[in-house]
Amino acid sequence: MCRYLGWLILASVFFPLLAQAATVDAAGDCPAGADIDAALAQLLSTKAGRTSSATVTVRDLGATWSVHVAGRSATYSDPDRNCPERTRIAAVFVALVLEPPDIGEPSPAPAVRESAGSAQPRLSRIHRLDLAPEFLVAPGAGRRGSAMTWGGSLRWLASGEHFGLTAGLEGSYPAVVKVQEYELSLARISIDTSASLCWRWSAAELGIEIGPYGALLLAQGRGLYPSASSTHMDAGGRLGFRAQTMGRWVSPFLAFQAELSARRFSLMVDPIGNVGTAPRVWVGVLAGASISLGPAKPRD
Repeated sequence: MCRYLGWLILASVFFPLLAQAATVDAAGDCPAGADIDAALAQLLSTKAGRTSSATVTVRDLGATWSVHVAGRSATYSDPDRNCPERTRIAAVFVALVLEPPDIGEPSPAPAVRESAGSAQPRLSRIHRLDLAPEFLVAPGAGRRGSAMTWGGSLRWLASGEHFGLTAGLEGSYPAVVKVQEYELSLARISIDTSASLCWRWSAAELGIEIGPYGALLLAQGRGLYPSASSTHMDAGGRLGFRAQTMGRWVSPFLAFQAELSARRFSLMVDPIGNVGTAPRVWVGVLAGASISLGPAKPRD
């Protein structure tokens, strides 16, 4: 009675393992099918659904032997007929075919973060010095037409990617202003500071500038004896537009600007007295060279 009870206990322990092993069909006794089945019971996992339907075919060919399972086969040379070694090799082969090791999927490479301007590095700051002759006109000056003259401009510019600051110094050759039947020469020196907004491409730049200015006006009568002169301090607002090519060190540019005086100034001629007012609007056109004061540093 005890013997039968022991067999039942052993069967309850080993039967699940044997049920999970693949069916072994061995032709010959080296290796033996029972030995392979026992070895597989230790190697295969509890995935019965994968192993119970597989059939292992082992052929003992004397000096060689072969194993076939699930469409995979291998032939080994063993002239010494080492049966335990054949059993071990067969069990390992079948286990690798039926339950290949789960290596796992490689973790995805971390995404490379790219900046918006990776194609082209953005420039952190630009410093330039502009030099240009200037053509000036005062539309409708006085009571008889316009005043025209020439001058020169020196301007410093510092800007970031879009916004910047400019400061300029301008002087003009005295312009002839006609008021009534008199002529006066009107010289002008102005200083300004402006905020700038610009758009840059690979080969060009466009910009707008706006800000206040201050000027010194010197008026002097012409053809009169004795002639009279008067000095005035002027102030107002300035609006400018510019376009230039983008060179490495020197770039040509074209600019347009207009200055509007905040007040009117009387023009005095001795011994006549007040003969009219000075122009309130000055319009200038500049064409010159923009000189880079240092290479722009790329910003990360």
